Amino acid sequence: MSAPVEVRSPLWPVCWKSCGNCAGEGAFVTEVLIAPGDEVSFNQVIVRTETSKVSTDVPTSVAGRVVSVHVQVGDELPEDVLIALIDRGAA
Repeated sequence: MSAPVEVRSPLWPVCWKSCGNCAGEGAFVTEVLIAPGDEVSFNQVIVRTETSKVSTDVPTSVAGRVVSVHVQVGDELPEDVLIALIDRGAA
């Protein structure tokens, strides 16, 4: 059995902090669309985030079964934060 795959928050564009067109502050989780035990497909949206200026969907990078979820609604979501662990062997 292989280790679960980490799904992490995306790296924001280089201009994210400097230009001010995309974000005036951090991104916050507005929806968590998965729970432990759920089956997910490749590229399925699992979390939605929002700033005062833009909404972003965060998809999975693998298909499988959700082992654990590490964010909740209201959490700030900086770059490269663990969102979920997914067991690919369960797909």
